Amino acid sequence: MAKRIGVMGLAFWGLLIIWLSGPIQAAEKPIKIGVVFIMSGPMGGYGKHGRQAVELALDEINAQGGLLGRKVEALFEDDKLKADEGIRIVKKFINEDRVDFIIGPTSSGVAAALAELVRDQKKILVLTQSAANSLTDAQFNPYLFSTLSNAMMHSRAGAYFLAEKPYKRWMNIGPDYSYGKESWNSFVGKLKELKPEVEVVGELWPKLLEKDFTPFIQKIIAAKPDAVWASIWGNDAVNFVKQALPTGIFKTVKFAFTDGAALETLIPLGKSMPDGVYVASRYFFTTPDTPLNRNFVKTYTERFKEYPDYMAQETYAGVYFLKAAVERARTTDNEKVIAAVEREPLAWETPEGWKIMRAADHAVVEDVVWGETAFSEKYGFAVLKNLQSIQAEQICRTPDELQAVRTNYEKRLKEGKK
Repeated sequence: MAKRIGVMGLAFWGLLIIWLSGPIQAAEKPIKIGVVFIMSGPMGGYGKHGRQAVELALDEINAQGGLLGRKVEALFEDDKLKADEGIRIVKKFINEDRVDFIIGPTSSGVAAALAELVRDQKKILVLTQSAANSLTDAQFNPYLFSTLSNAMMHSRAGAYFLAEKPYKRWMNIGPDYSYGKESWNSFVGKLKELKPEVEVVGELWPKLLEKDFTPFIQKIIAAKPDAVWASIWGNDAVNFVKQALPTGIFKTVKFAFTDGAALETLIPLGKSMPDGVYVASRYFFTTPDTPLNRNFVKTYTERFKEYPDYMAQETYAGVYFLKAAVERARTTDNEKVIAAVEREPLAWETPEGWKIMRAADHAVVEDVVWGETAFSEKYGFAVLKNLQSIQAEQICRTPDELQAVRTNYEKRLKEGKK
């Protein structure tokens, strides 16, 4: 009898050990982040910088003990700027790779296609490069978080920056999808509010990855605007400038490039980038002069043999947003992470300065900087001068706009249930 009790006791303790070890083994599993950007072709530099930033951030986090005591890993995929490819990749991330979170994509067009998917799959998507403001407005859902200043913020900032200048006849050239349309509408709406005498003399909408900008350049010359709002970006901006230079247009028309401070534009153009072009900057590696930014630039440059572009810093900041959100929630459970962020605004420090994630629309609160290009012999490409920081309270959504975001979401939610 005593022998039998001993065997039962051993069995009991064995089961207890197995039961207790389950959560411990589960807790030791790495946290997985699925990362999807454009990583090939003429716009591939955006994804390359994004990937490098994730690798750097995760190495730092893991060297400090990981997140909640767990190692953090990343899986990388190239969406090729195609919405259907982005959907395929994210479905794979969720259903096969079992990722905890997703970061990306580069294009707002791809992000728009992913918005409903992550909502239905209840998986957080952190937007670190997609800048269409509709993603946190008309398409808002609790699983989307934007950690970079969006098109609306850049455009309103541009309006404040440019309203003080003498230009009255304005024209637009922007990519023919959500980012370009929202950028122009936000800019011209705010500009007319600040400067009612403004006149719009034309709108041009080349496709993304347009190769021949000659017809568009000729239309600008014919319209004779004082200034042009240009939201074409990356290699498209490079091609536009190169094709426009022989016409002398930059001597007679002032251009404001919303993404012009991207190194993906400035480095390929080198000395050919005209001085005095207005450009917006989500981040430029020469500023701010803080210990965090100096260390980020030094570490990134030494490791990857190039300066960090804005998409590198924004993606790096996106990883650290996830870290801050998970640490506040003390879990990777997506619902609890959302609840923790929505409990009150979440602030975290980044190389470009402090960012605040607003609970109401899951959009970041920060200032936006505009400046002018000036060639630098030190760097071999144009840098920024005459910087002006437009304050967050001037460019972010107003309380009424925030209420409208939530009201619209609740309405869509009810209609969906019906």
